[in-house]
Amino acid sequence: MPDVFIVSGPVGIGKSTLLSRYLNETSNHAVGFLCVHDSQTKRRIFHLLSTQTVIPFEAPEPQSDTISVGKFHFFEEAFVQAINSLESTPPNCDLVVIDELGKLEIEQHSGFEPLFSQWLSTHTLKTLVVVIRSSLLSRALTKYSWANALINQGPWMPSVPKITGLIMAGGRSSRMGKDKKLISYHGKPQWKHAYELVSGLKIETVVSAADWSDSGVRVIADMAEFQGNGPISGLLSVSGEIKETALLVLGVDYPEMDRQTLYDLLLTFQIRNCSVCYRNSQSDRVEPLIAVYHPRDLQQIKVDFHKGNTSLSRFWETAGDTVLILPHRDPNVLKSYDLPEDETAFRTR
Repeated sequence: MPDVFIVSGPVGIGKSTLLSRYLNETSNHAVGFLCVHDSQTKRRIFHLLSTQTVIPFEAPEPQSDTISVGKFHFFEEAFVQAINSLESTPPNCDLVVIDELGKLEIEQHSGFEPLFSQWLSTHTLKTLVVVIRSSLLSRALTKYSWANALINQGPWMPSVPKITGLIMAGGRSSRMGKDKKLISYHGKPQWKHAYELVSGLKIETVVSAADWSDSGVRVIADMAEFQGNGPISGLLSVSGEIKETALLVLGVDYPEMDRQTLYDLLLTFQIRNCSVCYRNSQSDRVEPLIAVYHPRDLQQIKVDFHKGNTSLSRFWETAGDTVLILPHRDPNVLKSYDLPEDETAFRTR
């Protein structure tokens, strides 16, 4: 079994670009293929690493020789040519790159399958690097028995700061009329449910709250320097106490949040090494309390705070290309439960 490395994250965050840049900057002997967009047609093509040639992959419309996945159509012959290019793997090959295994392979056993599995079983490899979108990751690990695969590790990955989870539970809950962190939507106080979601990503996690130490977890109260300014108070207070770390933030009032949504933030941060948040597809607003904040941006937010800028949403909307705002298709997952009728609707649906 080769050393298996998986580059994973949501669609469109630059996974292939990351690998392409690494291969261009190093002298590794690599075979395999990258899936990239043709600059003229804007459709996907395969870049074969062994021959430095490209072959068409994505068709403009369904044809007799294509396979379709939703609105996308792919030439069957391209899958065959891509796998056949692996047969030229030289003895001194440092790594094999497969970009990517998707729904066709993992859910339908088509596309590169069964050719990929057959090739894998008959070749001795040193290092295998595979691109897999995060929504398919767990199924891929099971399908290929890659329980020991390394996710978003390896020399092609950027060096990123340590990341700490932060549950924002310090709001006054004035609109809800009772403490939102103590409401039970899932058979436990909401702060605990949120804490378990974030800490389940295997990162140290703390809670931002005031005058509250009955939780059994590390709680950090607002510093006097930042008090009284809403969520930014908790964010800057925690970053002031736990220095030089990125913060994966989750507000306590998102009871429909799921771990995949948070995991996508973490994976994207690992690949892009920048602050990442979501834009709600329904409201078109950024969600600053479902986000990863890079240490350099935490420093900038602190500078802006002392200039009178206390809006985290404003930071995201004005930061430009230094941050990444991901789309999210399910507005329910990003819904903040702030009003009594929100809680009622949750319990009566």
